[in-house]
Order: sequence, then structure tokens, then C-alpha cells
Amino acid sequence: MKKQIWTALSVILFAGSAWAQAMGSLAVNGAGGENQGFRKVKAVRCDATKRGSCDNPVFFELNKPTAVPAGLYIVGFENSINPDLVEVRQGSTTTLQLERIDIPANMQGKKVRVYRDMAKLVEQKKIYMTMFYMKRHLFFLDKDNFGDLYLAGAWDRDFVQRFTYEACDNFEDRDDKPASVVRAENICNAWKNARSPMDLRSLFNFNVVEKQKDGSFDQIWVSTPSDSLVMRHPPYLVAVPLKDSTFVSVFPGAYRINVEGKDANGKTIKNVSIEVGNYSKSGSTLGFSLNVDGLFTNLGEGDCASARTWETESRAYCTSDDQEGCNRSAASSCTPM
Repeated sequence: MKKQIWTALSVILFAGSAWAQAMGSLAVNGAGGENQGFRKVKAVRCDATKRGSCDNPVFFELNKPTAVPAGLYIVGFENSINPDLVEVRQGSTTTLQLERIDIPANMQGKKVRVYRDMAKLVEQKKIYMTMFYMKRHLFFLDKDNFGDLYLAGAWDRDFVQRFTYEACDNFEDRDDKPASVVRAENICNAWKNARSPMDLRSLFNFNVVEKQKDGSFDQIWVSTPSDSLVMRHPPYLVAVPLKDSTFVSVFPGAYRINVEGKDANGKTIKNVSIEVGNYSKSGSTLGFSLNVDGLFTNLGEGDCASARTWETESRAYCTSDDQEGCNRSAASSCTPM
């Protein structure tokens, strides 16, 4: 009898807790492009005070306010990600607006790819943000194809999601560590000691984008306590490769339109880089060029007016004043010539 009473009481308490949970609404407005087949919003609520403390994702339709628990959310649509955490407050609706990218007329009718431009600082910030709060990437991505759910086989969708740093919890404190373990341990220290999204910048190399112009980037990953790898992320498409399509919808950020072909006059069509929406460039978490062999070296102190490389609060590795966030007058440390 006592057990039955306790069971009934537990059910009532659990139900009461669920009913009492502060609820709000989240809406994302816009229209999915013709070749954006998934057309659902993906939102993950995270506790910003505790890394890795995030709920299971929720999916919902565009243009329909959806009841969700109040809190801070990472929000994505078709492999694009909102630049900042989104706050949902109790009893109110938070509304986000997608941006439309129109395919230029001279590219229409060709096989067009629209992907996130990882050479731009706003997209780098999104990588840091999701990895810091979720301890994993937001979307699935197939290594040999493109973007979330696009052209990926059922067994191929773990390429990005497996890049966690769970192996960092398995290190043993030994005095006779081989060099491979020391290197992996240094990487794990950078992961564990991060206090903000930007602190993860040493784990990524976005400079590869400038060299290849294909949207790819590198991530240093520890798969076991003795094995560290540099993994190449393929381009992040925001739609299946387009043909006879006129636009895609994305969250504010930086994107590149890529097409191979010639226009009506026989001229080679050049790639187009475009930034859409309002976001704070000064608040972006910026990327840097990674020297894998010299990982975690301090830039040191010196005369930054003639420095070969320098660091600012917004960018970890600068070689030119022309780079965004690299004004020498704001240098915090540098390596003299």
C-alpha cells in the first residue's frame, strides 16, 4: 500500500515539475529554397554556465511558433547556423528571420553549390560556439559528400559528430609518457581549459580555406589518449547542388556561391562570396593559421610595429593589417622580425 502511495506521489510530483517548467516560443520565418529538402529548424537548448550541458535537439517547421522551454538555444537551418545564442524567455515568442541568397542570373541553369564561407570570421565563430557549448558539432556531415542529410548514406553521417574529445577523460598521469601522448595531452588541455568559445581556436585551422578556396578547414582531434589527428572537414553546403534553382535561405553569415561553367557570352563564371544579415563583426570569434608542429607556442613579446606575426583580442594569428581583426595597434603580443 505504501509503495502504491509513493508511486502515485512520484507521478504527481513529476507531472507538477513538467507543468511548472518555464515555457516560451521560438519561431524562424522564411521560405526554404527549392533544393533545400529538409526544410526544418534544428534547435538545441544549452546551459551556458556548464559546457556540454545541452538538451536533445528539437525540430520544427518554418513560420510556425513552437513551444519550447525557456533558455539559450543554438539554432540551425539546412546546415546554416544563427551567429549567436538565441534567448527564449518565459511567456514570450522569440522570432528569427532567415536571409535569402538569390542565385545570380549568369549562374542559373548551371550546377551551383552554395556553402558556408569558412574564410570569414562569422562562420568560424559558429564552429567555436557549437563546439564549446555542445561539445560536438551541431549538424551531421558526410566526409565524401556535402552538408546535413544531403547525399549521405545511412552509415556515413557520423563524420563530424564523432569529433568529440571524450578520449581526453582517459589520460593516466605517468612520468614516462611518449611524445605522442604528450602531444595529445596538450591538445586535451586546450580543450579542457577553454573558458569561452574563442579559447578553442587552437584546435582549428581555417587558413586552409584561403589556399584551397573550397570551404574546407582542419580540426585537430584526439581519438585515443595516444593518437591525435588533423582531420579535414569538407565544404558545408546549405543546399544540395543546385540546378534550375533561384535561391537558398540561410541564417545571417558568410557564404560562397560556386559554379563551374561559362555565362551566355562564353566568359568563365567566377565564384561569388556574399555576406548576408546583420551581425556584429567586432563580436565575432575569429580564426587563425595553425602550425601543427608548433601547436600551443606563445607568440611572445616584442615590437609589434615590425612584427612578423601578432595576436589581437579578436584574432589569434595575424600576418597582415589587411586581415579582418588584425590591426597592429590592437596587438596584445607578437613575434618580432
